Amino acid sequence: MRYEMASRLGHLPTSSNPVIAERLARYRKPEDSFNKSMIVDRIVDVDSLGQTHSPDIKYVVCVDGSGHEDQEAYDRYPSTRVLYMQIAGVFIDLRQMLEQAGPFVDPARLADATESSVVSGFLPGSFLEHETYDDPNEAFRAEFFELFADTVIQKRSLLELLLETQRFARPHEAAAAERGNLLLTKCPNRECALSEPPRGYQGSPIPGLTISRCSSCSTALWPTDALRIWEQFSSDDSNKQVLNRTSQIVEHLVLIGVALGIEAMSPRMLQQTAFICDGDLALFGEPARFQHGLRGCWQEIIRRSRLRGHQPPTIIGVAKSGYPVEHFHGIRRFVERRHLMRLDDAYMTERLRVRSLAETYFGRKLFYHSGDGQLLVITVVPETELAYGYGETDYSDFSRFPALARTLDLLDNIGTRLYDDALIPVALAHHWAAYPLANAEKVLRMLTERTVPSSE
Repeated sequence: MRYEMASRLGHLPTSSNPVIAERLARYRKPEDSFNKSMIVDRIVDVDSLGQTHSPDIKYVVCVDGSGHEDQEAYDRYPSTRVLYMQIAGVFIDLRQMLEQAGPFVDPARLADATESSVVSGFLPGSFLEHETYDDPNEAFRAEFFELFADTVIQKRSLLELLLETQRFARPHEAAAAERGNLLLTKCPNRECALSEPPRGYQGSPIPGLTISRCSSCSTALWPTDALRIWEQFSSDDSNKQVLNRTSQIVEHLVLIGVALGIEAMSPRMLQQTAFICDGDLALFGEPARFQHGLRGCWQEIIRRSRLRGHQPPTIIGVAKSGYPVEHFHGIRRFVERRHLMRLDDAYMTERLRVRSLAETYFGRKLFYHSGDGQLLVITVVPETELAYGYGETDYSDFSRFPALARTLDLLDNIGTRLYDDALIPVALAHHWAAYPLANAEKVLRMLTERTVPSSE
């Protein structure tokens, strides 16, 4: 009898495989190609920005999400999957958190300063059979619509918030939204003529809040079909990409929903509030075109703040992973504390290898080495116009971000050593998103009632 014995060392590590090692020798490590002059020419001292540092940021709202694909929805059927997500929002009163003696944040004081809530959502995954819809793709689209219709943020459903943001999108999208419509750029029915629309097609209007039918093939349409996340859905395989795309758009809508709620209750408080998203201020993949509406809505909130004679709120995205984060760590020796690095289009595309800019980002990416040593890769919303231009237009000038000095002052104050280059609000939001401490059906409520003045 022959026995086949596995190597006692197991599989060789990929990096030590002689073939791979020989091929890798043809490439440079990223840190071997840093151009010092290209870096230092883009760095400025924060104190040289010449921007206002007042009023101080007193409150922080932070949103983070997590998702899980359950790979055995039913016992003994490991291929059946469901998608589950949690979007957590935390509200922090910085006055309670920071006004204390000593360099460390008191955990009890932090708990007193924090209010939290969780939005939970379900979507079907692979090999599930719906009691009403025979087509799994149709079942997914119906459940996706219900998620947006049933989740309420500050008295507005996610569906209403999606339509609201489109009022500030590109002209053709804004015109449709003013009439209560979203633009469907691709029909989900593969037999429909609009399933492969011609180049330059801007979409057909569908009701933004109710179910309708395709003008070409009469297929039932839900408003959320406009996001086109259904294109990624697979009835017989993993749907982690669907989960990521959904969490992304929901997080951004939740943050805007809270901002609109605060503005309605206390406009003065809005200028003292920072809104932080865990991740870039961007939308990727099929829903990417909706980033124009997100940017436009934030800019409208900023514009209304200015009209009231207030400073605008600060809106920040904080990335924790990805090549730009790794790159920043590689060049940290060139960037002193309290210094900011401008990332123009050339640096973004040539050094950071980010190809999709104007199509996806509604915030501008920056490197900031904070006063307490954190290396932060942030995105900030410009007060007007695009975050990134098309063609030869470059929008990286710091003057386009008048709230930048106040933003960086805040980041200097809310760093945490719990994780590398992390912020307290982001860590708290992640904690809530990862561990359901609240009722799973509880939606994000008005977190600011305790701190809103009785009169303006």
